[in-house]
Amino acid sequence: MLCFWGAAVFGSVFFLLRVILFIAGAGGDDDSGDTDIAEAGNGAFRLLSLNSLTGFTAMFGWGGLAAQAQFGLNLPLSLLAGAGAGLVAMLSTALVFYGAMQLRSSGARFSLKDAVGCEAEVYLRIPTQGKGRISFVLNGVKHQTDAVSDTAELIPSFEKTLITRVIDSHTVAVVRFES
Repeated sequence: MLCFWGAAVFGSVFFLLRVILFIAGAGGDDDSGDTDIAEAGNGAFRLLSLNSLTGFTAMFGWGGLAAQAQFGLNLPLSLLAGAGAGLVAMLSTALVFYGAMQLRSSGARFSLKDAVGCEAEVYLRIPTQGKGRISFVLNGVKHQTDAVSDTAELIPSFEKTLITRVIDSHTVAVVRFES
């Protein structure tokens, strides 16, 4: 019975923490499987994720505990009932998170490669050596990313620039925009 209590309490607390972080926007990227932050949260259905495994653990504990304490089942049947409840919770959790990811705007998913050639505005000045920050509009959605000067010159804040190339998954190179 102690095994069921441990799984129920641990799984419930951890699951509640994961849901709160997901709603707050701080915990959704772990399960996406993407390394590019701009493309995180592709909305793929994932049965085996941290969220669904946590749901399984919680419901395994509560289901096994209920089977033993409320229905008087022996340990093997309680384990089977707990596993069944855990599998139902795992599938339900995966479906809920899949549905939530489908509600995201298509503008939230983009590749920095698509931004090459876009006009941008310097948000935080770009030093001659180092990174600054720019904002740009792609497909009607405003984005921000790190930027370096492609010409190794200081580019002050609010200066119009042109994105010339992608450095890495979070950084682009820019030059001053000549209109």
